[in-house]
Amino acid sequence: MGNTSSRKESDNVYTNEELRFLETAYRNASGGALEKLTSDRLVEAWSQTIERSLAEATAQYLFMPTKPGQQVINIPLKKFGEPYYIMERGSIEMKMQMLLSSLQCSPNDSLSSKKLEQYIHSVIKSYVQLESTLKSSNIKDWQDLGVITTERSLCSFAKGLMRSLSKDLEHPLHNEALERWLHVTPQFLQLWREVFAQLYTRHGGSKRTIVKEMEISILPQLCDAPHNSHYRPIIELPHVLYINAQLPREMRHKWRFLFSSKIHGESFSTMLGKMMDKGPTLFFIEDEDQYIFGGYAPESWALKPQFAGNDTSLLYTLSPAMRCFSATGYNDHYQYLNLNQQTMPNGLGMGGQFDYWGLWLDCMFGEGQSVESCTTYADYVQLSKRKQFKIRNLEVWAVGDLPVKDDEEGGGDNQKRSVLDGNLEDRAMLEIAGKQMHSDGLREPGMDD
Repeated sequence: MGNTSSRKESDNVYTNEELRFLETAYRNASGGALEKLTSDRLVEAWSQTIERSLAEATAQYLFMPTKPGQQVINIPLKKFGEPYYIMERGSIEMKMQMLLSSLQCSPNDSLSSKKLEQYIHSVIKSYVQLESTLKSSNIKDWQDLGVITTERSLCSFAKGLMRSLSKDLEHPLHNEALERWLHVTPQFLQLWREVFAQLYTRHGGSKRTIVKEMEISILPQLCDAPHNSHYRPIIELPHVLYINAQLPREMRHKWRFLFSSKIHGESFSTMLGKMMDKGPTLFFIEDEDQYIFGGYAPESWALKPQFAGNDTSLLYTLSPAMRCFSATGYNDHYQYLNLNQQTMPNGLGMGGQFDYWGLWLDCMFGEGQSVESCTTYADYVQLSKRKQFKIRNLEVWAVGDLPVKDDEEGGGDNQKRSVLDGNLEDRAMLEIAGKQMHSDGLREPGMDD
């Protein structure tokens, strides 16, 4: 630390800025002593910022002897910076070896699924803890809205991230299974990297911007938050994190609140008036059994007798378990919305087919359906506890930026819009009620060009 040999060892892997905050973080953890960083000092220093169990696991990795019978009392700067380097630039194999060593497993040992789950849990909890104390984080807006983090949702999130290991969970996890899991679980890698980046930069007295910023949003910006004393969020923060990672990358930066049955009332027409033409949407439904589930519709909703949407559509459950079901490509029954029909279903559907829906919301607000099997989505399981469920609470959120309509592009065209195009929410409700828009034929010439 602070000497020429330390710098030479590290110069080839760190930038000057990184060396500066790594040295500061080392000095702060060791109490200012040079080359005297002990495991106890490190754990005590880091436990102020992240979960103690994660600090202890990382110290286990850093102070692991390289030879039998050896005892490592102090570590130098180069070793101290390894977790940061591995998270920022390391290969999957390096990450896997760090994970195994952190959990006291040698390269030839197998890893218990319970140990892995506990480690994932500590990473998620550390991320929430770090964001909660970061002034520039979006998390404060979510927390001010009443979106909480409970131990139950944290555990469900950790189990949800391990879902792809389901066939291996009954047995010790071998290296091949663990490496495969790391390859197919980018959300964990992203959270893991963010935790260590914030840990080192914060203890090094540096701003997060020195580290290469995340290309993809982890926690979305909250927009159009409701200000209503009757509002009780259905979802918790781990739910937001889990679902946001399942969305297309360009939609992960922002969630826009549209509708809550607790605020706007139990009205199908009101819900549609709030969400039509608003871009891609997320549904969150709490049923009478307190199951929480929903779907992602990738296209704006519009009344039509045909299915719409595309294969980025999703269905998911959040409680009692977190699961996400992506499109199979077997059919294109992604989103359906129709009303006032005598021969076709009246309501909103996602997946499956008429009368056998993956998710169905009846136009008589309050009732829905989720059947046992649905070929539209892979590995699908029934979302609700009962096939025919009753809605206790329902929310709709739009994701990404508000779509720009064709007649709004180019600036000048805005001046040519008719007054008949105003108040789109009321207009949508009239259409829902089956009222014809007779005045549509009274536009000035050139309005629809």
